[in-house]
Amino acid sequence: MLLSDGVVALRPITMADAEAHLAGEDDELARWLNGGRGTLETVVRHIDRCIQQWEQNGTSRTFAVLDIASGALTGTVDVHTREPYLALRQANLAYGIYPQWRKRGIATRAVELVCRYLRTADLATYAVIRVDPDNHASAAVALRAGFFYSHHTAASADEGPIDCYLRAVTPRR
Repeated sequence: MLLSDGVVALRPITMADAEAHLAGEDDELARWLNGGRGTLETVVRHIDRCIQQWEQNGTSRTFAVLDIASGALTGTVDVHTREPYLALRQANLAYGIYPQWRKRGIATRAVELVCRYLRTADLATYAVIRVDPDNHASAAVALRAGFFYSHHTAASADEGPIDCYLRAVTPRR
């Protein structure tokens, strides 16, 4: 499966992406998305779980984000459904773009493609992006992709405060 807008493409992540994924990790990805620095061993385990989720039609889908012109892996975007913090027919999106590919609109394009996927696969009616209030770049991606600020949740025992953004997965006008 390949989803594309002619500039960016999404496909399920594969084990062949492991080294490029690890090489793309920086302090920003480690802080906001990964929960800490990875090793090749931890990345391989993570990708193996991602592959299993795809094979089992699970509640989590991880896409490799590709630059069409070069074929390079530029980051990932995750889709999570049926999480305890989600309402029925909502899907949470999480994305991370590697440093050399940032500020080119790739994350926004990837989010648009994932919303298209959610609609055509009938996995969700609404997409949710949960952002640490200090992660201004991620909030900006959500807004550029047509999400609106929904609400703020206070810190809990499991995580810090979160700003929630919401969007219907219908086509944007």
